[in-house]
Amino acid sequence: MAPKKPIKSAPQKQAKPKQAVLPTFEPNIWFAVICTVVGFCLYLDTVKHEYVLDDVGAITGNEYVTEGISGIPKILSVGMWHFDNVNLGYYRPLSMITFAIENEFFPGNPHVSHLGNVILYALTGFFLCMLLMNLFRNYHPVFSFAITLLFIAHPIHTEVVANIKSRDEILSFLNLIVGIYILLAAYKDTKINFKLLILSSIFFYLALLSKESAMTGLLIAPLAIFFRSNLNFKQSLLRAIPFALMILIFQMHKLGVLGSLEAQIPKDIVNYPYAEAGTKLPTTFYIFMHSIRMILFPHPLTYDYSYNQIPAVTFASAGVLFGFLLTITLAYFSFKGLLKKNPVSLGVLLFCATLAPAMAFVFLRGGIFAERFLYAPSLGFSIVIVCLASLVSPQRTTVGWERSSGWATIQNYWMQKSYKLPSLREGLGPGLLLVIFILYSFKTVTRNPIWHDNMTLFSTDVNASPNSCQVRRHYGSELINMGISAKDQKEKNEWFDKGTGQIKEALRINPRFGDAYFKLGVAYQTVRINNDSAIYYYTRAIQEAPGYAISYNNMGILYEGLGKNEVASYYYNKAVDVNPYFPDGKKNRDNHQKKTGLDVRIFPTSTNLDSVENSTPENTRDFQFYYKLGTDYASKGDYVNAARCLDKSTQLNPTFVDALVNLANCYGMLKNYPKNIEVLNKVVALYPTNTQALGNLAVTYELMGDKDKSEEYRDKVRELTGQ
Repeated sequence: MAPKKPIKSAPQKQAKPKQAVLPTFEPNIWFAVICTVVGFCLYLDTVKHEYVLDDVGAITGNEYVTEGISGIPKILSVGMWHFDNVNLGYYRPLSMITFAIENEFFPGNPHVSHLGNVILYALTGFFLCMLLMNLFRNYHPVFSFAITLLFIAHPIHTEVVANIKSRDEILSFLNLIVGIYILLAAYKDTKINFKLLILSSIFFYLALLSKESAMTGLLIAPLAIFFRSNLNFKQSLLRAIPFALMILIFQMHKLGVLGSLEAQIPKDIVNYPYAEAGTKLPTTFYIFMHSIRMILFPHPLTYDYSYNQIPAVTFASAGVLFGFLLTITLAYFSFKGLLKKNPVSLGVLLFCATLAPAMAFVFLRGGIFAERFLYAPSLGFSIVIVCLASLVSPQRTTVGWERSSGWATIQNYWMQKSYKLPSLREGLGPGLLLVIFILYSFKTVTRNPIWHDNMTLFSTDVNASPNSCQVRRHYGSELINMGISAKDQKEKNEWFDKGTGQIKEALRINPRFGDAYFKLGVAYQTVRINNDSAIYYYTRAIQEAPGYAISYNNMGILYEGLGKNEVASYYYNKAVDVNPYFPDGKKNRDNHQKKTGLDVRIFPTSTNLDSVENSTPENTRDFQFYYKLGTDYASKGDYVNAARCLDKSTQLNPTFVDALVNLANCYGMLKNYPKNIEVLNKVVALYPTNTQALGNLAVTYELMGDKDKSEEYRDKVRELTGQ
């Protein structure tokens, strides 16, 4: 009998190692409440502030807003800067509607509007914390709480909250995060909740009506779905289709109101300096680097970064190269960690996505940087900081990952069932976050009072933005306004000297700054009265900024006061022609027409001025006579006759600097640059420290294409002014 073969036992299957089960946490509503209270307390002191900066254009100077609730249909039918008669492509009616409602019950009350901003900001803290706790369900709620507190305390937000006009930023971000919060709830179960989906889309549409930058929600929404669910990124994108539909509807809505989706970008070196310089692309990388610097170290803060606070740069600049490398590095690491659902990658992606509209503003339009551009991006920054702070503390527990990477450390640190009072070593991360929160809160609280009123804001920030022609002009204008309201002439003169000094600094930075010339005209019309000088500066303002209606309006007031009603009528009509929505222009034109019966559309002919010259006895035609006649010719754009008269004035008085400078300006307007330079050199020969002549020489040489000579004269101006 053959021996039996041994029976082989079936091979045992090796058990797969169990995957770690991620803990899940329920949102803690009290954390959200604390964030609300902190946000409210940080900005409570702004309630006592006045209207500041653009608040006038958005609220008190907006006819439809001042009408209250009855003005809401009109607000919905026009662009944002309708009363400035410009179409920058902005359709943001929601914040204007809230201003109209406030004006219905509390007309002209800035404190109610400031309180509105504070309440909306506090609500942002609540909903942001709730959104993050739902987004990061596998992390302890302390993680989301810390992120929200850093966001709420960040001082880069002071411009947005303390400036009423910037409510569009608050509403846009608030409605966006509420929309995404509801969107996550709509997709929480396998069955889609269509009611919540519709509600989410409504909030997203409200975000779009607040500010167009909310379109970034089309990227943020699928990112949130991807991090919150087990869906892949393609599936997450498909679930954001309702947001894409809202953008399409919004664009159709906007087209119907504005008539075009194309913006009319003004030729304006003050607000669009990089377009004028032809350096939009390199400056974009430079400002990207500047944005990261500001978000990391928000000091010093200033409300204005216009020409020439951040000068145009080329690819030869080290800052541009660094900004470019930084862009590539952040893009690489953020997308690399995206599929692993690394919160650091999410933070970087949120920062870049929400900063993209600002960078597009620089790249496409050549526009300037503003601190409000960093309002939404500071959320991504806060996520990154909280994640990185956990790397400082040693790992306390594990949930199945190796301790070989920083990402594992971040996960292990925050995925804990409870948090007890940490030891000294374990508390390094939370301690660091606490220090940052305290420093940010301190900076916010100390920055808020600077936004109290225009004088406080301008006089403070002129030190932080000394090279901004706009800040110089704003500060000088406010000083001149103080002179207008002063009772004593000596006091008026003091304010005049201080104010015109700042305006002339603005003109040194930008010699073709029409708004600055306008304010000098106001100063000579109302504070230190000199009608000839006022006419000259208003004329220069019209030359440099022909679309600035108030210059024509003030010329009308001036000529009406001089009894020259035909000229006054012409300028009143011109103000309304330039801006049909300018209320003062319409009122003055109608009142003058009713009083005099005049409706002059064409400037009185030069024959009138010729007759003045011919009818004036020759022995009384002194240098002042020809100077005044020359400025009158220039005021109507007749630079040929203006130059003729001013030349006679300088022949009769070769050291009369005002006539010489005006004569040079006439040659400049006639593009007779050799004569312009010849006359300006005469001024410099007589008055070597005349910065206006030196600055005009720099501009003339720049127009002629001689950059080296232009810079030579700019250097001389800098030496004399110390700027």
